[in-house]
Amino acid sequence: MRSTYQNVVEEVKNLKGIEEAVALAIERETEARDFYSSKAALMDKTQFKELYEYLANEEVKHLGYLERYRDQNELPVTSTEIPSGQSFTPEFDMGRIKGGEITLGDAGILVAALRHERKSEDFYLEVAKRVDDESLKNFFEMLAGYERSHYELIDQFLEEITSFRMQT
Repeated sequence: MRSTYQNVVEEVKNLKGIEEAVALAIERETEARDFYSSKAALMDKTQFKELYEYLANEEVKHLGYLERYRDQNELPVTSTEIPSGQSFTPEFDMGRIKGGEITLGDAGILVAALRHERKSEDFYLEVAKRVDDESLKNFFEMLAGYERSHYELIDQFLEEITSFRMQT
């Protein structure tokens, strides 16, 4: 059985060029935006609604970067360097999650989101390895850094809702 990471490596290896990589990235960012938007609309719990709205808005930003590159061959004006230790996530009141009753549905959505962010990070890092242009390499590494920060944010939510179960 192949890992998700191995599947991403194989997928990127089979891409015919940067245009195809960008088109696939746009497709995935669109799917993620739609997923997060639909989940935000369904949430009764404020902290989850805020999380999914935030993530949907982040995907819209990524789409803008990718579409600008596709349509105008322009990289974003934002810095393409990810400073080590810098967080790109807002502050959520994690205390509001503790003690609340969390359903398997809530956790399942978080796990799906976590998997998406990890796969996106892997995808962008693999594309970055395969481009010669340093600016493009930095661009894809920047996108990977954003996906990593989203992964860590979602992981914090999972930690908060499962920590009471792991205490001895």
